[in-house]
Amino acid sequence: MNFLFICGWCGTECVLWGQPVASWWTQKYWLPDEFECWWCGGDSTVPAPPWTEAD
Repeated sequence: MNFLFICGWCGTECVLWGQPVASWWTQKYWLPDEFECWWCGGDSTVPAPPWTEAD
């Protein structure tokens, strides 16, 4: 599932793929701790869930 995050450096919207993780009770996803902005190349930290789903 894709999730939408905002770059902490330039404010650009970045989309990250959340890797599904097996769970009995809820849908869970794994995301890296940091992501690189596609626009400015800056590294930003992924915030704690809940995350916004990208369209």
